[in-house]
This record gives sequence, C-alpha cells and structure tokens, in this order.
Amino acid sequence: MKTHCLVLLTALLLAPFVPARAADPEQPNTAPSAPATPDFPATETTVSLLEPAAGQCEWIKWDPVSSKRRVLARLAADCQGGSTALSRDGKRGAVRFWRGAVSMPIVGRPTFPEPFPSQAFRDRLFLVDLVTGAVEELPLPPEGELIEYGFDPNGRLLGLSLQGAAPSQQERAQAVELDAVGRQSEIGRRKSTPLKAHGFAFLGGKWLRLETKDSTDGLGTAALDMRKEMGERSIRALDPRFEGREIEDDAVLDPLYELSPEQPEGQWVEFRSGLHSLAVWGTPFGNDTLATGLLRRLEPGTVVALPSYPFRPNDMMSLRARGAFLLVSLADSGAHPRMYRGRKLVWSSETARAVTLWPR
Repeated sequence: MKTHCLVLLTALLLAPFVPARAADPEQPNTAPSAPATPDFPATETTVSLLEPAAGQCEWIKWDPVSSKRRVLARLAADCQGGSTALSRDGKRGAVRFWRGAVSMPIVGRPTFPEPFPSQAFRDRLFLVDLVTGAVEELPLPPEGELIEYGFDPNGRLLGLSLQGAAPSQQERAQAVELDAVGRQSEIGRRKSTPLKAHGFAFLGGKWLRLETKDSTDGLGTAALDMRKEMGERSIRALDPRFEGREIEDDAVLDPLYELSPEQPEGQWVEFRSGLHSLAVWGTPFGNDTLATGLLRRLEPGTVVALPSYPFRPNDMMSLRARGAFLLVSLADSGAHPRMYRGRKLVWSSETARAVTLWPR
C-alpha cells in the first residue's frame, strides 16, 4: 500500500490536534423531537443508520427483513461525516458529524467517490433521548480534538480528546491508528509526536475533565483508562481491520490468484465469523490487515462472487456478521451497505450512512 495514502488516511482520522470550535455551552440548541414511533425488538438483521431526509439527517432503527422502521431523531445537519453511539440501556444516544467519518480509498479512485467536506463543514455533536426523540446540540470538549465518544455503563456521555502540536500532513508520525484501539502501525521513520490525552464526562450541562494522560499520535486515546468503559459506537464497528486466516486449499487458491490485483499490495486471507467464510484480499497496515472490496464467498472446494456486489480492491471495507447474515459497507463512513444471507442479497442502500448492526 502506498505510503502517501496511509499518510492521508492518518490525517483524516487523527488530525488536526487542535481545539475544535464548539457551540456556546450557555445557549444549548435543542431541536424538535422526531415523531414518536413504536419501538420493536432487535433481530439478527436490525441495523442503526443515518439517512438524509428533507434537508435533515434522520437516525433510524431499521429491520430490512421485517421492514420495521423507527425514526429515533431528526438532526439539523447533513448526514456526511455522521457517526453514532448508544448507551447500554438503549435510552440515550449521540450523533457526531466530523471529517473522520468520511470514507477514502486505499489507492486510486474509489467505487463511490465522496467529496471531501468543505471548509464550511462544522464538527457537531448531538445528544439524543431515544425514548422521546428529543435532540440537544452539545458543545465539544474544551481541550483538544474530540477523537472518540460514547456512553459508560452508568449512561454518562464520555468524550476522549487529544491535544498537542499538529504535525504537517507531510510529516506524520511513524505510529498511527484508525480508531484509537491502541494498535500501532509504522508508516515512517520519524519519532511519534507527544500528545496529551484527555477524558471528559458531560455532566450538569458541561464537560468535566476526569482524566489526563501522556500519549502519542500512535497510542492516541488508548492511553486513557476511561476508554475501556465506552460502549457501542459506530466508529469502532466500522473499523476495516480484521483477523485473517491463511487459506491452504489449492482448489480455492487457484481461482483466487487469477483475481489478484497489482494494487493494493496484499494477499488472500480468510475472514471467518459464525456461519460465514469469505476470501478477502487483505492489505497490510503495520501488524494489522485491512479488508479491501475484493472478496469472494468460500464454499467447499470453490469460490463464489456475491450478487449485486459493486466494490473493488481499492475500496476499504467493514465486514460484520451475525447469525446467517453478513453486513458489508465502506469502512469509516458505513455507507453503501449490502446485507447478504448466503448467496442472496437481502438489502442494500445508496443513501444510508453509519450503518451498523443494532446491539441485542
């Protein structure tokens, strides 16, 4: 994988490390609640997604098999750069719009080109009451750049930020990560940049700093103990990294070799989760493997292309499986999802974003 693409990927997700502009904490912006719609129990196919609607962005709980749909909230924002987080009891949620939740290719031109957010794009964070649909726009934490957010077991909204000198895009540090899970990957020879990691909780209408640790742009927010308390969040679910297994069956490898691309560099490995087994062209990222859009369904002694599958090797993908169903989407943005059951396409969307499996 070309170094300059990794540099650009790093810049998207971890830079700049400067305080972001926040809404005035003394004047909270509370949006009208979404119409009350009855809830329904989650199944294997229930997903969380963001979708544009009449100039706003709707957060929706959707089941493509039963067609049950619940609008959780309507947000006065464009859906680009949207990400979500859920409390463990399912009563509270948060939505953020930021540059880090925009998909980009590993190399070359992506299958679904997405314009980079304009200079007018504003980092915004909303707190959502999932029972009533009430929405409140929150200020961002006052120190550093907000990198991750989510709820702890007690339902508190946490925000983890990084603060320090922002290295130029041409001089990224040698150790980077995609979503602050603490895995490091070398892309250069310069020493990593020292940073401060801050952990905040939103309490009493403001952010209170509860923890500060020394960190680097490689370790990121993983330096904070508070990170271990955070629950479901789309930024983590849409990570393109996966644990690949070696494929040893020559009857399978022979047809796969004929499909091998010149770029990005990589190898065929097996993605296995539950009932699902896929051959994926995995490209290295330090000690990790990223899922590309080149994949085939593995069946005894053969490989099968998935129907209505548009992605290519230069796309970076998120692969998630639950029961008999497989959910494939672009990494980071969670856009252009495809859900499969075996060889059958169950559902797809060209407008939904931040698509993740709803927790059960």
